[in-house]
Formats: sequence, structure tokens, C-alpha cells
Amino acid sequence: MADEKHLALLLAAVQRGDEDDSPVDNQGLADSLAWTLDDVAACLEDAKSRSFIWGSRSGQRPAPWYTELELTVQGKRFLAQHRDA
Repeated sequence: MADEKHLALLLAAVQRGDEDDSPVDNQGLADSLAWTLDDVAACLEDAKSRSFIWGSRSGQRPAPWYTELELTVQGKRFLAQHRDA
């Protein structure tokens, strides 16, 4: 699921939460994107492996589960490059 389009959608949702001063977690992303928790976890795993996100890791399932997600500099760059794609 974690193609570049889905990564951009996920990162945009993380950024919206940050801008609204309400950092998101997996459940918040699933709700806002209308994705399954498994799809969110898979996309977050890819985003984390590419250093696009930062967040506190939790033991909730499906893993990986993050709270207080934020974009890294690399994530912001990726999003800026793919915003119009």
C-alpha cells in the first residue's frame, strides 16, 4: 500500500494534525484517511524506514503504532515534492 501517493496522503494528514496542534496517532490517521489500521501501520512502517516521520512508539496493534506523530525534515521535503502529484 505504501506507494508514493499513499505516503503523501499519510504525511499530509500528519502535517494537518501538527498544524492544528493535535498530533495524531494510528487511529486518528485511519479515521481521517478512511483506511484500515493495517493499511495505516504498513504505510507508517515505510514512512519511518525512510525517515519521514517521528513519533512515540506504542505497543498497540497493529504494529507499528505511533502517538504524537510529526514530520521530519525529510518528510516535509517529500511532501512538498508530491503535493501536486
